[in-house]
Amino acid sequence: MTRWLYILLLAVPMAIVAENLHASALTVFVLASLGLIPLAGLIGISTEALAERMGHRIGGLLNATFGNAAEIIIGLVALSAGLPQIVRASLAGSIIGNTLLVLGMSMFFGGWKYREQQFSSRATGQYAAMLVLAVIGMAIPSLLATVGESTRPGDQVVSGNHLHQASIGIAIILLICYVAYIAYSIFGLHAAQDDLLINPTDELREEEEMRQLQDIEATISSQGTAAAAHKASLWTLLGIKWKTTIWFPIAALALATAITAVLSEILVGAIDPLTHQVGLNAFFVGLIILPLVGNAAEHFSAVSSATQNHMEVSMAITAGSSIQIALLVAPLLVLAGPIVGVPLDLNFSLLEVAMFALVAGLYTVISLDGLSTWLEGLLLCAFYLILAVGTFFTPG
Repeated sequence: MTRWLYILLLAVPMAIVAENLHASALTVFVLASLGLIPLAGLIGISTEALAERMGHRIGGLLNATFGNAAEIIIGLVALSAGLPQIVRASLAGSIIGNTLLVLGMSMFFGGWKYREQQFSSRATGQYAAMLVLAVIGMAIPSLLATVGESTRPGDQVVSGNHLHQASIGIAIILLICYVAYIAYSIFGLHAAQDDLLINPTDELREEEEMRQLQDIEATISSQGTAAAAHKASLWTLLGIKWKTTIWFPIAALALATAITAVLSEILVGAIDPLTHQVGLNAFFVGLIILPLVGNAAEHFSAVSSATQNHMEVSMAITAGSSIQIALLVAPLLVLAGPIVGVPLDLNFSLLEVAMFALVAGLYTVISLDGLSTWLEGLLLCAFYLILAVGTFFTPG
């Protein structure tokens, strides 16, 4: 985890103190949002550390399971607070943000540095197909609610109760698809080695370890003092413990998950007062702000990979995260609705459904030629900003 993420950990106690002191909703919301960013990153690196102990396949399964832990926790807390519309907006915002903002930033910074970047159109084509199918599955309940039964004269649109039952059935099917996705991409079920979807976390982890080692060597050589050497050796010792002792990552994962749940409750509790105090509409908060908070650490990994000329890894991160949102996070939240007493269906707004189709199509088109430039990235980011501006001024 990079140093700026460690600095943001200071926002965690500040958010808790601000909540107890009854500070303004804007202050509490901002501090809780900043605190959740490094916690999501800590969950990620803890999972990767555990993956190193348990082998490639179990490690891949852990990464796939805990990769979206922050989004699941935030969604469960929002659902428990009776905000299903916020949950739906955040699910849509995660998928839209990955394909427009994160991929756009990756292409822009990578293309600006290398002018033109290449990636395997075959590998990204596999992700594009999965993304299209996953998005279609999420959009079916919305189509049923708006045009499904109304296409026959005299019939009514699907009722809310039937729509919720349909959403539960579709959620179960999507989870089965996710199991198949894991079986194929991680365990290689009936797949040739060249056909497996790539796992970007291994390469990212090796690069991060190399950067940390270089930082330690630079500290000792540049400063040359006993204090600097002691500091470096301390970090080295902690790094060795982290890599060799399984209890360190387990404790970090448990602690980060528990604190994430606490901060998520503070964050969600500030949404309603914030909408009245600042004038933000809830749809903008769910579609734009919450996905940025929950996915910030993963977004940084995608952009960092692109600046190191690993555009294929960035493409895998953006599409893989969206696929997990559609096939894992959304179904789990739908099935959790009856448990927490707040039903959640997959009846997205017409704008969200249109954006689903658009981002899936954009990713497919971009992956066709196996090339990316900074201009493509700029246009994707501009498109996302247009969407953000439009929803910001939409009445709540």
